[in-house]
Amino acid sequence: MKITPTLISEEKYGSGHYPACGIKSNDGRIIVSVGIAPDHKAYSLYSEDNGVTFERFEGAVRATRAPFIQLKDGTYIAVGESSAVFRSIINLEQEKVPFVLAVHRAKSFDDIMANKVETHFCNLDIPDLSYGYGDSNNRHTGCAQTGIIEMANGDILVMMYGQFKEDRILCPWLKEHGPYDFYLYRTWCIVSHDKGETFEFLTTVADCNTYPIADVNAEGYCETDCIEVEDGHIVAVLRTGGHEIYSPLYVSHSYDYGKTWGAPYTVVDWGVWPRIIKLSDGTLVISSGHVHTFLLFSTDGGLTWSEPAILEECNGKWGESCSGYNYITESRPGELTLVFDDPKEGLSEGDSFPRRIYVRRYALEK
Repeated sequence: MKITPTLISEEKYGSGHYPACGIKSNDGRIIVSVGIAPDHKAYSLYSEDNGVTFERFEGAVRATRAPFIQLKDGTYIAVGESSAVFRSIINLEQEKVPFVLAVHRAKSFDDIMANKVETHFCNLDIPDLSYGYGDSNNRHTGCAQTGIIEMANGDILVMMYGQFKEDRILCPWLKEHGPYDFYLYRTWCIVSHDKGETFEFLTTVADCNTYPIADVNAEGYCETDCIEVEDGHIVAVLRTGGHEIYSPLYVSHSYDYGKTWGAPYTVVDWGVWPRIIKLSDGTLVISSGHVHTFLLFSTDGGLTWSEPAILEECNGKWGESCSGYNYITESRPGELTLVFDDPKEGLSEGDSFPRRIYVRRYALEK
């Protein structure tokens, strides 16, 4: 079935980028954090009608920059981004590398807006975990935060990425331009059986040793988002490219609550942190960007996907294109709202920080 997005409305909200972190309440309130240049004040976009309309919300508190999800009991949970390490004291021969996961909790959406968040820390035993670089010359022992869901069985599943000791495929592009030794990422998942009090390693979703990526300059499997389409059936969508390198987004399926995963397969040739949602009629939608801002649709539970519906074209050069980090929500049945950035207007004005924030609402025509 072909689905065509038709533009209903567009609003502009000024300079900004990376509008990917959105928090949605069951009562229709949404807050989307906007990244901003260092010499500008941070802000968010706030909606009280499920994303039909937004207003600029000044003085955004730090809690709104964590991608909280609302659990079935009405409370909210998010996890920290990474466990950083000091490169000057790394012992690469260390047999066991620990990971400390920050778990953030809030009792209500109002508490998040008021910065009333409690944090506790979990020690994770991740087999074969190694130290690695991120793609910005930062050292860490793994990253979380881009995919977290509460499954039908009550468990909380979290996607992570980083490097294990066996991951020793180098990225030539970052070796040349970094310059540093960047080993390609793998994605794995962790799970909590006690509502987020503790977490444990579950399994690898995809790694480049098992599933090689054709482009040798890819970054590996990372920035994974996921959704449960039926009880125990999880669809994960994974980034592989970065910087000036455009390698595919992949999709993988689990039918046993994340314990095992099928081979990843390509759904589009570019993209960063893909966002995946399920519409009220069961249609799955992926949004992403980095070359062009686009949507993908699936009407069969993520088994097959449409060609990309290009919403905004870009030339693919990092400083002259969208960041690709978007937020998407179903504002009404048959309608989508997309929050994204694009630099073309800023470039035409000669702005040194050209990306602008846009909110568009689309009707989906089948």
